[in-house]
Amino acid sequence: MQNAMLQNLAMLGGRVMLAAMLFWSGYGHLFSFNSIHGYVADWGVPDWFKPVLIAWEIGGGVCLLVGAYTRVAAISLVVFILLSFALIHLHDDDFLQLIDFMKNIALMGGFLYVFACGAGAYSLDAKLKRKWSVAPAQA
Repeated sequence: MQNAMLQNLAMLGGRVMLAAMLFWSGYGHLFSFNSIHGYVADWGVPDWFKPVLIAWEIGGGVCLLVGAYTRVAAISLVVFILLSFALIHLHDDDFLQLIDFMKNIALMGGFLYVFACGAGAYSLDAKLKRKWSVAPAQA
């Protein structure tokens, strides 16, 4: 019983930390839209795609925070990170982009864990008894 509670608290803590990073980043992109817009445009990202990326980042964070559609959100954020790799961070001539690239690999690992394990007991998915909210049975 206590082990399950600690596991669920750890899952909640992990989701909150991932969501906090997404909120911080999305908020920064939203309120520095013009300066970030030029920066991202320098890497060849189309103008119309920037608001989509911001909404994706913040929306994914909201889903993780409350534990709603958590597995879907986690996989969509893996795709978001892969796009980030391809469009922005995969430039071997910029060491800071390499650091962001490595940070994003760690984030992708976290999102894959959330996808594999679900949201845990302290989530909207579990409260609504969604079938994808619990971890698969142990073999």
